[in-house]
Amino acid sequence: MDSRKLNEFFMAAKKGDYSKLDEMKDYISDEDYQKALNIYSKYSGKSEDDIIKELAKLKKTVPNQQEIINKIIPFLNEQQKSKLNKVLEMLEEK
Repeated sequence: MDSRKLNEFFMAAKKGDYSKLDEMKDYISDEDYQKALNIYSKYSGKSEDDIIKELAKLKKTVPNQQEIINKIIPFLNEQQKSKLNKVLEMLEEK
């Protein structure tokens, strides 16, 4: 999947926009599609602080987090990288 399309999906998820989910079906398995639906419904409407708290909990259980971050970074533009760094700093404080 190209980075432009991935970014569209991320932006839609951030806005709670379910319209992109149908389009996502063409790129992922049915199982992953169901996971995406669950994530959309779980996090849409939550505040940034609530999401940061959830991420802080996950951070403790994900052993290879730096590896995952390193895989995501090439798909991000400078503004997104800056936001990611801010989030990571906030997670360090939690």
